[in-house]
Amino acid sequence: MLYSIAEFEDIYRRCFQNALALAMRMLHDADEAHDAVQEAFMKLWQTDSAVENEAAYIIRTVRNSCLNRIAATDVQERLKRRLTLEESDEHEEPRISGEKLEQALTMLLSPRESQIVGKIYSEGLSYKDAAGQLGVSVAMVNKGLVNALKKLRKHFKSELL
Repeated sequence: MLYSIAEFEDIYRRCFQNALALAMRMLHDADEAHDAVQEAFMKLWQTDSAVENEAAYIIRTVRNSCLNRIAATDVQERLKRRLTLEESDEHEEPRISGEKLEQALTMLLSPRESQIVGKIYSEGLSYKDAAGQLGVSVAMVNKGLVNALKKLRKHFKSELL
């Protein structure tokens, strides 16, 4: 810990409003924005190295946290779109809640398939990068992803019937 409580409180008072305004502009959600700002201040509090410009550090950290949150939301939406089974009569996609999706991922997939789905959809890695991190071939990543998506589609299709 590099800062005394009084120093940290001073940084918080100086930087909080600007950081929150940035997070709100990026996320359009008050709870998410507050979480991103609190995360930035926690990182500053826990840092072991000297920070030359605390305000710039907080703003940069909030921005990165917001971008990560936006990317995570995009990844969840991409995964839900991939799992879309068929269009309804009114051209609406079936709704799969995040909780149901998480349960299905845990229950239905093998540990390797879960890793592959995580690398591709949660982390946004390419097949090649995922294969490198998992120590398998690109073909194995593709096969694992195809198998995982088949299992998930079958599960959600039977759930909708």
